[in-house]
Amino acid sequence: MARKQSKPAHFTISGCLIADSHPGSVAAEQYRMIRNNIRYASNGRKLKSLAVTSPSEGEGKSTAAVNLAVSMAQRGDRVLLVDANVKNPILHYIFKSDAAPGLTDILMGQSGREEAAIQTEIDGLSVLTCGSLVYDASELLDSISMNALLEEAEKDYDLIVMDCPSVLGTADANALAGKCDGVVLVIKCGKTNQIRAIEAKKALEFCKTNLVGAILNQAVSG
Repeated sequence: MARKQSKPAHFTISGCLIADSHPGSVAAEQYRMIRNNIRYASNGRKLKSLAVTSPSEGEGKSTAAVNLAVSMAQRGDRVLLVDANVKNPILHYIFKSDAAPGLTDILMGQSGREEAAIQTEIDGLSVLTCGSLVYDASELLDSISMNALLEEAEKDYDLIVMDCPSVLGTADANALAGKCDGVVLVIKCGKTNQIRAIEAKKALEFCKTNLVGAILNQAVSG
């Protein structure tokens, strides 16, 4: 189902794997709460695929996607975390892996999913990195091949979590979100403009996506 990583994964990007490195922390508990709330928001319907996006870049969606995937794997689910932000990928840095072979290589028919997917040291969690840099990434992400990949992956995994591009940056996020059972919108406190957050929500709703909730990132409690 997934290839083994040649070297142990050493997580060096601060906070990106808080749910694994500090499972007893407040942040890890919040991700578990979000995980459970996603289930409630879907009205009991089991989601097989979840897109994680944000209005703009730099709002913490990759961190949210990673920790949601980890928390779901900790629950016992078989999870595939996909770096679908192929123009600005980060998961191969987080998991200390090669970018390719990965998603784009599969979509171009140059690699198989079994070869490209990395089985991490976290039980139940596999990662599919972005793949080779290509110029027609948008066409690949919104292709029949992408539909086929999701359909086949859903047979081997309980949940597919996709780290997507920002909604307002490209058309890729809407195309990907439309292929998933649910969408989570990440909003960063103090950074996300309210107007852009509303625009992102409307854009997702226009594409008839299932927006199951939003994460307010780096909120200060008092």
